[in-house]
Amino acid sequence: MTVEFGMSVRFCTLFDSRYLTRGVAMISSLAPYLRDGDAMIVLAMDDATEQAIRGQDKVRVVRVESLDDAELLALQRTRAAREFCWTCTPALARWMVRNGVAGDVVVYLDADLLFFDDPRVLLDELEDGGNVLIHEHRYSPDKAHFEPTSGRFNVGLVAFRAGTEACACVERWRAQTIEKCELDPANGYCGDQGYLNEWPSLYSGLRIMRNIGGGVAPWNVNQYRVGGTSDRPTVDGQPVVFFHYHALETLIEPRFGFVAVHPSLGYAFPRRTREIFYRPYAKLIRCIEEELSHRGFTFDGDRVRPWLDVLIGLVCGRYVRAV
Repeated sequence: MTVEFGMSVRFCTLFDSRYLTRGVAMISSLAPYLRDGDAMIVLAMDDATEQAIRGQDKVRVVRVESLDDAELLALQRTRAAREFCWTCTPALARWMVRNGVAGDVVVYLDADLLFFDDPRVLLDELEDGGNVLIHEHRYSPDKAHFEPTSGRFNVGLVAFRAGTEACACVERWRAQTIEKCELDPANGYCGDQGYLNEWPSLYSGLRIMRNIGGGVAPWNVNQYRVGGTSDRPTVDGQPVVFFHYHALETLIEPRFGFVAVHPSLGYAFPRRTREIFYRPYAKLIRCIEEELSHRGFTFDGDRVRPWLDVLIGLVCGRYVRAV
């Protein structure tokens, strides 16, 4: 039975120009599932992102200054860009929860997700008193050794039902990342993510996502039987709600432009996984990049590769063509 939340579902994300094409792809995939009263908030981490996103239908753009967080603003001058983005995740969630109406559901999303189904099928797991929803990495056996450094849970999608417990959760999370938010595997720190390990022991209203269609990702997809189509993929027969395109790299050859993607650095996938998940995504990212390029935007995330390297990578299956 579908849960009808008190007011609305308010999605939020953040990214800079390095993730601009991925952020646009995520928003476009989510847009068909937004209902009247829902919102999509984008925290633009630089001017180029604000200019590219502003004016999109159903999207509201904010900047770090909008969060009214002096401690966060002070860190912008001292933390590296990646670490500052991680620090902004709980600060953005805190701002959204604090400014929401009791009963609203706030959903933080990483920019490199792509939705294939309505995320409400995941949010329904907040029924019966749930106030916070997180999902496990569900590592495949060959990636289980990632857990000590990357944590049990992934920050790709985190949902909060606005209220007392959600406020306590985001306040603590934000305070922890203000104090320390860096990649320090030797000491168990993974940006904003490792802090989620303690949540099951702190919040009685925490729900750990049961639906394996939420959070399909490079670190777990190889344990599943991938099926369906590129529009409606499945894992072990379960419809995929969203895929997390972690560590994807776009490749350009100077004479031909954007030609391929390296699916996820450090991972290898069977042909079917590349065809179902990565080839369509590569085409989508290329289309978005071309459209934004016509509007005068450039992309720091592209990596230049000589044609021979790209050709060898395509033949060997390391790269996926974007055409």
